[in-house]
Amino acid sequence: MSLERPIVSVVTANYNGARHLPAAIRSVLDQTLSDLELIVVDDCSSDAGPALVAQAAALDPRVRLIVQPANAGPGAARNRGIAAARGRYIAVFDSDDLMAPDRLERLVRRAEADQADIVADNLLAFDDAAPEDGRPFLAVQTEPKWVSLAEIIGSSRMYARTPGLGYLKPLISAAALKTSGVRYDETLRVGEDYDVLLRLLAKGLRLRLDPACLYRYRRHSGSISHALRRDHLEAMLRADAAFEADTPDLPPEARRAQAARRRSLKRALAYDEVIGRLKAGDLAGGLAKSLGAPAVWPLLALPLTARLKRLAAQLQAPAAPERQPA
Repeated sequence: MSLERPIVSVVTANYNGARHLPAAIRSVLDQTLSDLELIVVDDCSSDAGPALVAQAAALDPRVRLIVQPANAGPGAARNRGIAAARGRYIAVFDSDDLMAPDRLERLVRRAEADQADIVADNLLAFDDAAPEDGRPFLAVQTEPKWVSLAEIIGSSRMYARTPGLGYLKPLISAAALKTSGVRYDETLRVGEDYDVLLRLLAKGLRLRLDPACLYRYRRHSGSISHALRRDHLEAMLRADAAFEADTPDLPPEARRAQAARRRSLKRALAYDEVIGRLKAGDLAGGLAKSLGAPAVWPLLALPLTARLKRLAAQLQAPAAPERQPA
């Protein structure tokens, strides 16, 4: 094991993640591939997170804590961690998630066997309240596959029926990343993982998807991805516009996928405005906006559909047995 040149640098951005941070740190340090470093970049947390990382670093020299001078978002935190990384590979890992004990070993083996610049695996998504009920995030496959730029874009439309490949947490060759010049867009608070993956593939890096579910993706109310706001959508539109300006020679299939994603973001913005007006009691304004944007009509049915599904589940549930009087 070499602390000067580990095989993998695990880069974790953390903001007020003290509740789940100890388990996340332990899942990294317990990897079968022990030649690693864990760089936790704290984004000005107000909880016990930095102290927890400092405690872990005192017990294990593979742990490094970097504290941001001001809160700047996950992209800036990851960029700082990447700049400090010494490993041959860089693995992006969120502070509220977990990974299987052999994940890094298997991904490195896959990267070297297939000569891939980037390797990712399927996610096992689980709810905080029911960790034993995890299910694969992507459709189950049995063989590894190469993922194209068009596939990444096409899977990342807002309100699409298929899960977005931009949620994947990649293992990236540090040398290839450095050569590409790609870094995280620090203006993005949501969608930054998708954006960096998009730009890496546009630069010619090759992404190999391993079929195994080795990354444990925790869903909970405090997750940034659960709190999509209008300013997030606007930032994603700006980032996509910048990407299109930077890559005028996109292949036709990727260009078509990009146009569809742009339409989906604009539709999501219109939907957000309609819902905002309705919640504010502006029924006339919400109706007028929806009439002017018929593309949002299917989205307006989503809350009603969800409520009907919950009602159907309640009606199908067995009734509780009547309690007999004592």
